[in-house]
Amino acid sequence: MKSGLLVAADLYGCAEDALAQESLKKVLEDYAEKNSMHMQSIRTEQENETSYGIYSICKAGHIILHVNLEKGFVAIDGFSCSEDADPEKMVRELCSFLAPDKMKLTYVDRGDFGKKADMKPRHRNKSRKITQMRNMTKRFGKLLMKPKSL
Repeated sequence: MKSGLLVAADLYGCAEDALAQESLKKVLEDYAEKNSMHMQSIRTEQENETSYGIYSICKAGHIILHVNLEKGFVAIDGFSCSEDADPEKMVRELCSFLAPDKMKLTYVDRGDFGKKADMKPRHRNKSRKITQMRNMTKRFGKLLMKPKSL
C-alpha cells in the first residue's frame, strides 16, 4: 500500500534574484495550484537576517522551503497523499525556477512497507552474548577459587 510521495530537494548556489521572500512565496502558490496540491494556508517566518522559511499546508500534504540567503541554499520538502497531486513535478518546477548550481533529490514512498520481512526491526538479540559472558565468568571464578596445591 502506497499512501504518499515525499520529494526532498537540496539546492546549492541558487540564483540570488530568485530567493526574494515575496516572489518565492508567489511562485510557490502558483506551482502548487498548477500541480493540484490545493494549498490551504501559507506562512513565512524569518529565522534570522540571512534565512527564512515558507510553510504551506495543503489539502493532503505539505510544502516546506528553508532558504539561506548567505549560502544560496534552499531545502524543499513536498509531500502529498492525494492521487491527483504531483509533488515531484512541483518540486522540479521550483528547482528550475531557483536555477541551482548543484541539486540533490530524494524520494520517499510514505506508507510503503514492502515485504512483511522488511517490517521487522533491524536489531539482533543480545541475550545470547550476555549468557555466554555469565557462563565464562562462572568458569573463571571457579578456576580462581580453587586452592593451590602445596
